[in-house]
Amino acid sequence: MVSELRSAAARFPADRQLRRLITELRAGSERFAELWEAGVVGSLEVSRRTIDHPQVGLLTLDCNVLRMDGSGLRILGYSAEPGSEDAQKLEPLAVVCTQSLAAE
Repeated sequence: MVSELRSAAARFPADRQLRRLITELRAGSERFAELWEAGVVGSLEVSRRTIDHPQVGLLTLDCNVLRMDGSGLRILGYSAEPGSEDAQKLEPLAVVCTQSLAAE
């Protein structure tokens, strides 16, 4: 999210409210300041995908893709809406995956 904010600041350099927000975040959060100083710029794409999982069937999940400009690096994160049927289907997978890793 810091890289998204950095991207917005580059697109809207005259936006006083945006500059104020960044100043407040830097002053109020050591971690934000650290990430801001790193200078990383990326973009976040959000979509919904349906996956046919062999153990639990169809899952419709939110897919977030963070792209780091100039590096070719992409980080994908999948999640289900809390309390949804898809979230309930994911719960047993956490146990199965943990057991699989422990067996290796």
